[in-house]
Amino acid sequence: MLASPGLMRSAVGVLASRLVPASVLGPRTAFRALARIDAALRQCGSASETATVLDKSKAGLCELLRQRFSSVEAQALTLKILNLWLARHHFRARDALLLSHPFGIVVDPSNVCQLACPGCVHSDHSELLKLFDWPKGTLSELRFAALLKLYGPTAIAVYFCDYGEPLLNLNTPKLIRMAKSYLLATALSTSLSVRRFDPEAYVASGLDFMVLSIDGATQRVYERFRRKGNLELVFENVVRLVDAKRRLRRRTPLLSWNFLAFEHNSHEIPAAERMARRLGVNYFRVVTPFDVSWDDPEIRPAAVKPYVSRLDWTSIANPPENWNPYPEAVEAGTIAAAFEKPLNRGIVGDAPAGSGHTCHWLYKNIVMDATGRILPCCGAPRLDAKLVFGTLDGDSGDPFNSERYRQARAFFAGDSSVRADKLHCSQCEWDQTTVNIGGPEIRRYFRAVDPWFFDRRSLHLLSAW
Repeated sequence: MLASPGLMRSAVGVLASRLVPASVLGPRTAFRALARIDAALRQCGSASETATVLDKSKAGLCELLRQRFSSVEAQALTLKILNLWLARHHFRARDALLLSHPFGIVVDPSNVCQLACPGCVHSDHSELLKLFDWPKGTLSELRFAALLKLYGPTAIAVYFCDYGEPLLNLNTPKLIRMAKSYLLATALSTSLSVRRFDPEAYVASGLDFMVLSIDGATQRVYERFRRKGNLELVFENVVRLVDAKRRLRRRTPLLSWNFLAFEHNSHEIPAAERMARRLGVNYFRVVTPFDVSWDDPEIRPAAVKPYVSRLDWTSIANPPENWNPYPEAVEAGTIAAAFEKPLNRGIVGDAPAGSGHTCHWLYKNIVMDATGRILPCCGAPRLDAKLVFGTLDGDSGDPFNSERYRQARAFFAGDSSVRADKLHCSQCEWDQTTVNIGGPEIRRYFRAVDPWFFDRRSLHLLSAW
């Protein structure tokens, strides 16, 4: 079957952006304008000075973007770019109070999961001993709309999964489409072991990327970890999803079969990859799992090197034609209001810069569960740890600057007035440098926007921090 003209143009554009030197494209790229702003920002010593430079740069950058995009798209891209630089300043200065917003949003459409995988808040062991503070619930469109109104204009991506199964919320396709109305990249992770599944709705939603968590090629091996999962049902749903993409003539969502490599299932990796290719999955990824031996000592990670196989040559992350699939539905009013609003320099003090290690989550991503609880990272709240930093409601202001957020940032910056014994982050043993939506996702996002205009040097300015 011949590729469509749109597919060919986007594929050629991405290939050219990787092979053609930026100097050849010259002023047609964003680099010169971005480099001028970046140079001015590097002279700033405070959040107030940074905010002044960004406010003065807003109109000119937006006018440049209007030469290639619609007015509302240009406004949204301007906000997202300036927010990235503002977040960079706060991150490097180790500020406790932020003018920037999280550029990555992690949200659970459902706090419920039908499986009981070891190491999860939903495992039989965890449920029996009540180890985690994880209430059941389903995310409403109203609550998600409130979150998007706060952070959608400045964010670049939403990841629809933390500890729940997103497909159990039958409104998840609507939530995805709401996110796309703010020109956000969208992804989710699912076991796909669900009986009520509408593949056409997910294809039509504008979802960019779907992770399929499938850790085996046979039911006997698969269910050792994916307990209560049905592999035959999973394969049936993959077939339906691939067929829906074909019938609706869409390349998205791109499908990635993620295989957690344990000692009990690593021998099935070759068979699983062959099955992924036959089913029409775009990627096959072998992943090193977290240690779950505290929950089940018989489930141990395998000594297998992680790798990714691209099973389809047309598979490029966040295809350009899916960046704004529904231009008539873009939240133009909310984006325009955010664009017109100047940065509130008065809320921040210009304290001396901190130093040393800090947690990237506290400056880059925000997490919300299906009940509206705000979490600083993807860690699960235990009953003995205060990992809930706030709750999103109509009068909550900016949850990203809640008291606990500010205390956590100040703790890492070395503020001696913060009582470490009252702060969960002081005992955190998780990876504090890798976030769900970080540098790689920034680069993928702007390549999807326009791989010619946002060339390699432009992407480096936006993401290398």
